[in-house]
Amino acid sequence: MKRSRREKEAARGEITLGNGGGYDDCSILRLPEACLAHVISLLTPTDACCSSAVSSTFQAVASSDTVWECFLPPGYRSMLARADHPVDFTSTKKELFLSLAQDHILLDQGTKSFWLERTSGAKCYMLSSRSVTITWVDNPVYWRRIYLPDSRFEEATELLAVCWFDVFDSFECKELSPNKKYAAYLVFNLADESCGLGYCPTQEAFIYMGDQIVSAKRVVSFYPPTATQGTRLCSSDGGSDSGMDRRGDVDEGGGPAEDETIPVSYPSDRDDGWMEVELGEFYNHHGDIGEMVSIRLTEIVQLHWKKGIVFGGHGNKTEKLDMEQVITTGTKSRFVRLVEAT
Repeated sequence: MKRSRREKEAARGEITLGNGGGYDDCSILRLPEACLAHVISLLTPTDACCSSAVSSTFQAVASSDTVWECFLPPGYRSMLARADHPVDFTSTKKELFLSLAQDHILLDQGTKSFWLERTSGAKCYMLSSRSVTITWVDNPVYWRRIYLPDSRFEEATELLAVCWFDVFDSFECKELSPNKKYAAYLVFNLADESCGLGYCPTQEAFIYMGDQIVSAKRVVSFYPPTATQGTRLCSSDGGSDSGMDRRGDVDEGGGPAEDETIPVSYPSDRDDGWMEVELGEFYNHHGDIGEMVSIRLTEIVQLHWKKGIVFGGHGNKTEKLDMEQVITTGTKSRFVRLVEAT
């Protein structure tokens, strides 16, 4: 008589069949809980949550502090000690992880925003414009600080009018998760009377470690490729000229001709009403102490006037690293964010 697959598995000792022929037990469930916890901790947080559906034993182990302590970043206690508001450590490790993945925490007197990437547990940051170096930012002729009570950072930086555009920030690699690919973003908004912020072949973003550039050169536009505002010329007094922005060759549509060999970053809308534009990607290998990652956005060659942007910050994410910065030049921007690239 031909045996079923389950009966064959039972004969090999892989499962135990009950009186009704169903599964009473599985060999993996006979492992010590410490072994199960170690195996589940090698998965991703998403997989750990899914494993809870296997059985009541898996559910208990997959929700244990032993497992979720492994998903929290090394040194998380000392990092969260820098939080502007106390963090509750009395909850379970799983609850702490989910709270950090669902919401951000302000660090270092409100100059950084921190959260965890939900699927991998990688550390992500958003840096306020106050923590970013901006040329001439203290000159009220060119820039001004503005108060945004409903924003993640209460203060943003607005660009009034400038021709020498140079934004720089750096941070230690050890602040990020090791062996992760990150992407850096600039978060901003545009004012109604903005100009000089569209495609320009010398408006470039760089990411480097030490003296080595680690992200491919890319041109950054603060307007979508179909927008006409970005082609408007700013006059020397910061006003908007009715003519086109004079930046060399133009294509048939009236905009500047693009070099197809150099990638161009155009902005996209965010759910919170801001926009973001990617500045580049980099890989954080070991997060060595003392090693620095630097991000620079600059246009200091053609020197046409720019205005109408508000910087909120820089952000970084793994596989989508974002850095958010608050800068304004006829636009409003909040921050740069660093996130894991996807």
